Amino acid sequence: MPQGISCLVDELGMRKLKLLPLFVLLLLIQTTSCVPDGCSKDAQGELVCEDDTAGQAGETDDESDVVDPIPDEGDIVEEEEEEEEPTPIPDDPTDNISVWKEVADEVADTVDYISGNDELAKGRSIASVNEGDSCHSELSGNGRFADAIGFFVEELSKKQQVQVQGIAPYYNMSSNPDSYEEVSLVSHELCSVTSSSLSQTIKNVPGSTTIGLANRFADDHNRYRELYMDGDQEALVDLKKHWGKFFGCLAYSESLSTADTSSSYSVANKYGPSGYSKPSGVKFYEDPYQDAASRLNIGLFQFTPTKSGNINPCIKQWNRDYPSCSTSSSSQSALIPLVGSSRQHFNTFCGVHKLLQTFTVQVNSSSTRNTHPSNKSGSSLKGSGARCVTPHFYAGWAYNHFGPLQNSTGSNLYKLMSCVYND
Repeated sequence: MPQGISCLVDELGMRKLKLLPLFVLLLLIQTTSCVPDGCSKDAQGELVCEDDTAGQAGETDDESDVVDPIPDEGDIVEEEEEEEEPTPIPDDPTDNISVWKEVADEVADTVDYISGNDELAKGRSIASVNEGDSCHSELSGNGRFADAIGFFVEELSKKQQVQVQGIAPYYNMSSNPDSYEEVSLVSHELCSVTSSSLSQTIKNVPGSTTIGLANRFADDHNRYRELYMDGDQEALVDLKKHWGKFFGCLAYSESLSTADTSSSYSVANKYGPSGYSKPSGVKFYEDPYQDAASRLNIGLFQFTPTKSGNINPCIKQWNRDYPSCSTSSSSQSALIPLVGSSRQHFNTFCGVHKLLQTFTVQVNSSSTRNTHPSNKSGSSLKGSGARCVTPHFYAGWAYNHFGPLQNSTGSNLYKLMSCVYND
């Protein structure tokens, strides 16, 4: 039955419809519209619909990350994107002298000092190395976690099209990765945040002190980035150090403070495959509040060894960018040695790459729900190249992985940012 007739039947009943003259019936069909499910009309006859944003998963433990939840399809609202002239984006810093070791040294010195520990500077054993730990010749003989952070911060300062096509429909993006705006750690400005903007991107809005630290980080990023765009190569070094310290502090927030507890060893013994031994500094955490697919979290940046889970985009990117050491592992027992290797190269790559994944959603989504409020342009959105990005986004809205970046416990964002700015 046509929609207009169906609505008239609901409103008037079939008996009354049969009594109407034909021309009146046609007029009513043209002017009648159905009220969608979940909506109603107010006293003025305007349509009012519910905002269905409930039911997203969140972090339940201060030391673990959140599961990357996928929104219900009812959350998806298509919005027409208005193209704007993009702002200049820096070229890839591929022709610059490599400074990852300098970045790594600073990460090891400063973040370990702040944390009162030596987890980033400690040389790691090769006892439980995986093929991922022998993939990059530059890291041969450089066995600190700080070395892995410095190296992959530099690698991911180069623009790329991020492989998130598997989840693209849930974030109002094209499923064709060739259409994505390229991103990197330095490709876009960071958005300034306020209590008002944060209320639209995360669920636990922090206090003014924490907001001030988040803005200080964004301001420093933008200042270094602008200098780099003007040709200052030292500013690019400062920018990489800036992000290196951020990821060093994030590693402590995620795992390094409790990596070698009896509980960590117990969980590793429970899940580890035959012949595997938990390396020093690699945390195993079992979250009792998550389902079986997301319960086990491993390593520096706490990932679940499930190919269909939160490491899936990382595996796709790793296999594309480093084909000589690609992995076809799919079972949990095969993925645990990769995610829980002694030098944590794949885990670190995935941890840094997670920022690029949420940035990709924010610059390529066609919905205001999935990007920062300042990227609005009238009733539409700015072009992808003209948008800013933010680390502070709820997982179900922009595919963020890390609980501290979402202030998931109400205090862990301050804990993170006060490590970055311990002055």
